[in-house]
Amino acid sequence: MMALPKLNSAPKYELNIPSTGSPVRYRPFLVKEEKNLMIASESGDPKNIFRALIDTIGACVESDLDTRKLTSFDVEYMFLQMRAKSVGESTKVGLKCTDCGTANEQIINLDEISVAVPEVETLIQLTDAISLEVSYPTFNSIIESGINEGNQEANTEQAFSLIRSCLRTIITEEERINLSEVTKEEVQDFLDSMSSAQFEKIKAFVDGIPKLEHDVDFTCKNCGHENKLTIEGIANFLS
Repeated sequence: MMALPKLNSAPKYELNIPSTGSPVRYRPFLVKEEKNLMIASESGDPKNIFRALIDTIGACVESDLDTRKLTSFDVEYMFLQMRAKSVGESTKVGLKCTDCGTANEQIINLDEISVAVPEVETLIQLTDAISLEVSYPTFNSIIESGINEGNQEANTEQAFSLIRSCLRTIITEEERINLSEVTKEEVQDFLDSMSSAQFEKIKAFVDGIPKLEHDVDFTCKNCGHENKLTIEGIANFLS
């Protein structure tokens, strides 16, 4: 039996992974990736959707990229760039006027979306004798921390889970303690023992996790108000 012909030779593009600056080559989505994304979207389960994003990136990059090590902003940026090359470099979003609340359709050029990754201190001094190494959480760890479930208790636990996923090593005068080798409960006990000032140092790092951002200026079609908005997060670029 003759083999079926391949229809297309997918073009290759290059991008830099935001967290590392390392270049990777990739191809656009094919129908099989779009199908998987549609199935995940139709499930309505945020975890399925986010895992589909990671799977799509893994399928489209040319190198043996360990997607488990990608940060949240790596995944969002890389997926958006791949989408731009696959289904169009612009997208329509509905933005509400801050004055009258009217939805205004705006066209966003996805090639203009960027992630600013500042130089940050990853060694936090807790006491004269104890310091803490931190790093940005992987996208997988954010998925595992849980998605907003709509109640305060769940949201608080998810916030602490995200914070725990940023902690890497406790350094004392005698030893280095790799936090991947201790239990979640032990790490939480360590956090619970902090003063407010010590915890605030860690929270400031977590609050500064880079994200997709794009400034949009538009005049409301209903009331004429001049709006200046910042779009954040991948979901708002795909709405």
